Amino acid sequence: MNKWMLGIVVAVLPCVAQAASKAEVAQAKAIEAKFNQLFQAVDTNKDGKISKTEAEFNAPAMAENFEHIDTNQDNGLTKQEIKTFGTKLGKARRDFSQSLERADKDKNGMLSEQEAKVLPPLSTNFQEIDTNHDHQLVMKEIADFLRAKTPKNTATTEPVSSSAVAAPAAQ
Repeated sequence: MNKWMLGIVVAVLPCVAQAASKAEVAQAKAIEAKFNQLFQAVDTNKDGKISKTEAEFNAPAMAENFEHIDTNQDNGLTKQEIKTFGTKLGKARRDFSQSLERADKDKNGMLSEQEAKVLPPLSTNFQEIDTNHDHQLVMKEIADFLRAKTPKNTATTEPVSSSAVAAPAAQ
């Protein structure tokens, strides 16, 4: 009986993998189509680049980060520049999230004052960040604090959260 099950699994596994791969490809195509649609909506003069003015009128968050996205400093954002910026931002957010997860030793989704000590910017500002005064930091409190501390028009390719709160060294 076990040989039959193993045989079925071996026969079916490539089909499942191929189906998953097709689903991933379809999802990637849908994301690319949505990106292209949004790009075209912001690029009102249809020249293939988004100017600072177009961004200010149609995508304020993009306008705030314009100088950081425009890596070749030609005063126009290409699709590739936007994708590169998004990739860097996503990586910085994942790194920050992983730093928080590592610091959360009891895995309760909150950081105590003791747990926050490995992340000096959080530890130093713990009382200010802990807006409900429960001696625990939750992601909303941390995000609200970082958002309030991020000056407008000076965002970097890494959000303040990930550059200011680096992962502690392996212990």
